[in-house]
Amino acid sequence: MGARAASSALALSLVLVACSRNAATGRLQFLLPSDDEEIQLGRDADADVRVAMPPYTEQKAATALVVEVGRSLAAVSERPELPWQYTLLDDPQVNAFALPGGFVYVTRGLLAHLENTDELAAVLAHETAHVTARHGVVQLRKQATARRSVGIFRVIDPNLRHIGGLAARTAGLALLAYSREDENEADDLAIRYVQAGGYHREALVRVFEVLTALERKGGDQTPPWLSTHPDPADRQRRTAAALSIAATVPVRPQAEYLQAIDGLAFGEDPRDGYMLGETFVHPRSGFELVLPPQWKAFHDREQVVAVSPDERALFVALPTKFSDRARALTDFFVGGEITAGERIEGKVGGFPVSSQSFALLDDNGAKLMGLVAFVDFDGVVMAMVAIGPEQGWSERADVLARSFGSFGRIAERGRAEVQPARIDVIALPRAMTVQDAARELGGITSADGLALLNGVALDAALPEGYLLKQVKAP
Repeated sequence: MGARAASSALALSLVLVACSRNAATGRLQFLLPSDDEEIQLGRDADADVRVAMPPYTEQKAATALVVEVGRSLAAVSERPELPWQYTLLDDPQVNAFALPGGFVYVTRGLLAHLENTDELAAVLAHETAHVTARHGVVQLRKQATARRSVGIFRVIDPNLRHIGGLAARTAGLALLAYSREDENEADDLAIRYVQAGGYHREALVRVFEVLTALERKGGDQTPPWLSTHPDPADRQRRTAAALSIAATVPVRPQAEYLQAIDGLAFGEDPRDGYMLGETFVHPRSGFELVLPPQWKAFHDREQVVAVSPDERALFVALPTKFSDRARALTDFFVGGEITAGERIEGKVGGFPVSSQSFALLDDNGAKLMGLVAFVDFDGVVMAMVAIGPEQGWSERADVLARSFGSFGRIAERGRAEVQPARIDVIALPRAMTVQDAARELGGITSADGLALLNGVALDAALPEGYLLKQVKAP
């Protein structure tokens, strides 16, 4: 073999090693990890997901339905051998996403807005397609490689530039955003999987109607991923054209599906934390504390953040991974960027606490002051941190000391016994409109919200016996 022929053979072999043809899409894909590496990447990211958004386990019928429908779709996909895992998440947002390796998630917030098993299959088929097409697997590998340890100050941006992102809590968890091409490809594959799984194809169009309605409603109802996804109305039209059906699909409530989600928690769950005036109460963890007055508060499942009116200082409280407060305090100062000040041992709310003042420089070289405290609380080490510019820090000291000193067990039993609102499925006692139902049936949702939840018009004539979802207060 001549040198040129040998060189060509080597180049060809390198290309063959570097790329492979995707069985789902038919496209050549380059520099993809092996199946084993992909599965491990997904498994590692799944651990982060379960910290930020644990599985929803109160409605076993709903959980079982997600698993059953998901597995039926995985079985007809091009990658049935993956360790597929379909999980219902305890999150009020309307959302669904997937991680490489076969890890697929749907939130209780999305389940509440669906009407039947076919619509659930449409959602899960789209996310299954992202896995089979291996969308984002290279991105996740880069993310995993670049991921750094996440300590308290690696979550908090000292300059408060990303304060709105604090609710994400885990810096390693950045749900994958796909290109328009990837989304369209996943939509096309979802048609294949829905058909092969024996579900009704028009549900694919119906789901986009739901997303379009939520987007138009706006506010807190807007699904968080819509800002990075193609317009759902455009996808609705595109999918309808691909199926050669009308772009508007009638709503078809299904008794089996609605029975599975009857009693589903709806909206924010106060057991995961709520504000009572200036007091933050966390029933699941059993603690409460008073936040600085007039500071704006944010909270998610495990942490609470308060931001000063001038948006230059913040206070945060959250559980840590440590079982020893002294070790937590030592770890806080690892790296040398933070200068330790005076350390104090004592008690707060009757619990042992180790606290220490500190200072550090922000990205512009300006000095920041702070105080950190670690509390031994019922087998968990809780962290409280305050930080702000050196200028004006002494004026904030008293109000922040009040917050640090207010930490303790929930004082009143009633504060700990709160429950979320829940989906209540009822058969209409007579023919009526949504406006009639909102006025007469005792739910807490407005007529507009009730129409959105059920995917029908306000003045739609609903027959006697129609299965309607409403929201009931605890």
